[in-house]
Amino acid sequence: MISLGDTLRINAEKFPNKICISDGNRKLTFKEFNQRVNKVANGLTAHGLGKGEKIAIFSRNCIEYMEVFHACAKIGVCLVTLNFWLRPSEVAVIFNHSDAVMIILGEQYQESMFSIYKELIKLRTNGLIVIGNPKFPHWESYENILSKASQWEPEVQVDWDAPFWLIYTSGTTGDPKGVVRSHKRTVLDCWLALIEFGLGKNDYFLAISPFFHGVTFFPLMVLQAGGKIYVVSEYNADIILEIMSNEKITASFMVPTVLDVLLNSKNIEKTSFKSLRMLVTGAAPLPTKTKERVMEKIGPVLFEFYGATESGYVTVLHPEDQLRKIRCCGQQCFGAEIEIRDLDGNSLPPGQVGELFSKWPGRFDEYYKNQGKTAEALRDDWFTAGDLGMKDEENYYYIVDRKTDMIISGGENIYPREIEDILKSHSAVEECAVFGIPDERWGEAVKAVIVLKPGYSISEQGIKEYCAAKLAGFKRPKEIEFVKELPKTASGKIMKKSLRDEQWKDREIKV
Repeated sequence: MISLGDTLRINAEKFPNKICISDGNRKLTFKEFNQRVNKVANGLTAHGLGKGEKIAIFSRNCIEYMEVFHACAKIGVCLVTLNFWLRPSEVAVIFNHSDAVMIILGEQYQESMFSIYKELIKLRTNGLIVIGNPKFPHWESYENILSKASQWEPEVQVDWDAPFWLIYTSGTTGDPKGVVRSHKRTVLDCWLALIEFGLGKNDYFLAISPFFHGVTFFPLMVLQAGGKIYVVSEYNADIILEIMSNEKITASFMVPTVLDVLLNSKNIEKTSFKSLRMLVTGAAPLPTKTKERVMEKIGPVLFEFYGATESGYVTVLHPEDQLRKIRCCGQQCFGAEIEIRDLDGNSLPPGQVGELFSKWPGRFDEYYKNQGKTAEALRDDWFTAGDLGMKDEENYYYIVDRKTDMIISGGENIYPREIEDILKSHSAVEECAVFGIPDERWGEAVKAVIVLKPGYSISEQGIKEYCAAKLAGFKRPKEIEFVKELPKTASGKIMKKSLRDEQWKDREIKV
């Protein structure tokens, strides 16, 4: 069997002079890119990184990020992709949980990383590598590592079932949830999705979404197929439109919030989308109004998928069904099986709502160091994210509600318990409930309903400032309400669902 690194080597042999990756300033052919990847792989090995160990990366999108992905695939190292929106204290928790021994750092994040440097338990003395110019002693330059290394293929036998990618989806304040993907699962996800989406060697993919996300499978799969990608480090709607037109982009992925910003740009009317044949969206529900505007302004190119970091691609709604199947997430992806089950685990017929389970060869392997959560999510090889869905008579699937409390804001997963733990650590807070409310831009926003302790007082701004010191921006409550008491069941459990449902009544999207 072969890994991502093997496929890159093969493509470098097949298409040595074909451009495979660009960022507007640099263009690398498959041969040049593969040689740099080999230098990264050999350089990291010489720097003391061994097969089976973990290295983290904390950076904006860049060509180097893609090099590291492929280098790790060639030397049997597991890559831990860190969310660059997290605060330093949150990064420290995840880094330590991952057992990473090195970290590759974007140049602009050196000051924040220095603030937690001594808290990174397993980080080696020579383990911090900077993409750019290092500012602190013992921190190594990425390019300096490459300059000393061989461009020839590393002589490492990679274990097909060994961990390759560790993606964290939650729990940065003490209960991290790391999604492990082996080399095998990663490649199978790419290959099966290539068949479903029809991406190939003639595609030019615009990579906008952060590479720490699971949707990085899209640029990875395009490179697997021999296509090329354009890497964007910062999102600016007008610049994106210019790139799409000038570079003749054929495909891209954008979360609904990014799509909405793009549609509101004054330059969209004068942008040519003649080359674009595929615009994929997912990670959050897409409002019908936005979908209609995409079809009107850009064209019949919209693909919408349902899936999770753990599950991979479960369903896909193709362009021809976008306006025919309202609020639908499509049919099962190539290679996927789906069941809608009742509380007893029985498969339900069309029209009945139940918990959605999926089986997919490209799913995750396990939650890192958490057998309990792995057992909850995987049942006889079937995965559930806790979403409630149904199918119609034509076997098209619909997500009706979310069984779990998770909030999705701008494509980012937010877990209320983490925020509630922070709020309850404040001396004035007696109890609280955190849940998602409708937001026109982000899909969902975080709301906190708080009961204060007798004799204590604090303002909404005071709560927000307290959260700002402890939580990444996308997790902080945007709306805060103080109440005398929270609704509870007879057993004393807070009725969070009733609080949330009141906010979502009469809305098209319930999740």
